[in-house]
Amino acid sequence: MKKSYILVGIFIIFIVFISIVGSIVVTGNKKIKEEKDILDIQTNKEVYFSGYGYSIDNPNIIVNPYGNSPLTAIVMFETNDYSNVSISVKSKDGNSDINYEFPKDKHHLIPIYGLYADYNNTVVISSEGVNKVINIKTDKLPDDFVYVDSMESGNFRFYNGNYPYAIDSNDEVRWYLNGNYYGDILVLDNSNIVIGSDKYTEDGNTISFYEMNFLGKIYHEYLLPNGYYGVNALYNDNILILSDKLMLIDLQTGELIEEYINNDDYNYICTIEDDIIVGKDDLYYRVTDDELEEYSYKNIINEANFYNNTGNYKLMPSNRFGSLKETPISDKRISLIKYSKGELKNIKIEKDNNRIKIINDSDNKIYIILDKFLDKRVYEVGYIKYINTFGLKGKYTVYFKVDDDVYKTDYYIEV
Repeated sequence: MKKSYILVGIFIIFIVFISIVGSIVVTGNKKIKEEKDILDIQTNKEVYFSGYGYSIDNPNIIVNPYGNSPLTAIVMFETNDYSNVSISVKSKDGNSDINYEFPKDKHHLIPIYGLYADYNNTVVISSEGVNKVINIKTDKLPDDFVYVDSMESGNFRFYNGNYPYAIDSNDEVRWYLNGNYYGDILVLDNSNIVIGSDKYTEDGNTISFYEMNFLGKIYHEYLLPNGYYGVNALYNDNILILSDKLMLIDLQTGELIEEYINNDDYNYICTIEDDIIVGKDDLYYRVTDDELEEYSYKNIINEANFYNNTGNYKLMPSNRFGSLKETPISDKRISLIKYSKGELKNIKIEKDNNRIKIINDSDNKIYIILDKFLDKRVYEVGYIKYINTFGLKGKYTVYFKVDDDVYKTDYYIEV
């Protein structure tokens, strides 16, 4: 009996040793390019967000502070006492200035929204009896910018075309994001927005949605195993979204609160009192006990103001909730005993914090093989392939099979 325990112990030690060795030993000597995490990039930018040592007469001004919201700025300074600050973003017509007052503080980080593109904007900052006029010059809109016109109300109207944006009552663009963010724009009571991320799936949806502010700061990213379909609505201070199902997610924790009906190509959600309404093809339905009832309803326009319950800007940490599911491997059996070495110029591969991305610019049939001792994974690649890092661990040497030939690269992936 004692001898059996010893053998079992030796076997366990052997398996642990093999696992450790297999996780660190690779034959590639180059790590593939890794995209920097957007949450880390934000934190690095915020190092410069300070008003200490600045005054209202000589403020610290950063335009487009996070690099993705060109018609915004932060104005930063100190005051002698705890003081209110008011701002006025002057309009071109003189009749639609954006005016707002911030609560008392001594260290002021004041967000500026609603600037015009390609314009020398005038903003008046007032505090402790001092009126400071500053000018903020902005760049023109991107050459490929396309937007809808016509608006009747005094609020700002939000759209997502090839860029997310807002226009005023004069059809002037007063805010936009310069990335390819996905889906509906929902403005929350705290003036943050909910919008799909710019990380797309192979079927044209996206892996997650963001809660961000108009400056472009991402506070929360919510990863969804089956993707985000770009449609959302607020419901009891939580968020209804469309993935493969209609889901209710806690905005504070990212936890799934409830699943409702399957997604039947719906393109609209709203809530009326305690009712959840979904719509498609100009038809609307009320969701009741996992069933649908036809509902008479008219789609409402997405309107809001930039400053709504907005206080002095605070540098808050960001969070990422959830995870992606493990990417299925191919059942293709590929031997790595015989291979050639060399670069494959028509295949590009890189990694971010959640996924490995492969782009195949050739007409060949391609497989990527991630090889680690006792762990070989094969994936078929079309024009583009995303491999979720969930389920991967350690270092993998990268091979490719192109038609009938196997190539071993000099690269490895570390997860």
